[in-house]
Amino acid sequence: TTMSLLASAKPAAAMLADIYTVPASRRAVININCCNVGSSPSKVRLAISADPSPADAQWIEWDTVLDPSGVLERTGIALKAGQALFARTDIGDVAINVWGIEELA
Repeated sequence: TTMSLLASAKPAAAMLADIYTVPASRRAVININCCNVGSSPSKVRLAISADPSPADAQWIEWDTVLDPSGVLERTGIALKAGQALFARTDIGDVAINVWGIEELA
């Protein structure tokens, strides 16, 4: 099993986006990279949830400030089928990439 790019996105400003969802009958271990490609600081939120509206306890980053060219990385996050990585940024200038390994559950 090799690590591969599972998802790439640049969410619109102030919109909650489902970046990556583990397919049925699978599990995954993911690494997340958020990079501010804009010229202004951006606030980033990340959540792991099986519901389309993450609960307060499901956020793993909350308004973490990324300066221009700044990077936020999270690694080794284990997910089961149906769980998703959600992201929200305040200005829409953050590129989010998810690398990982998917395997049968």
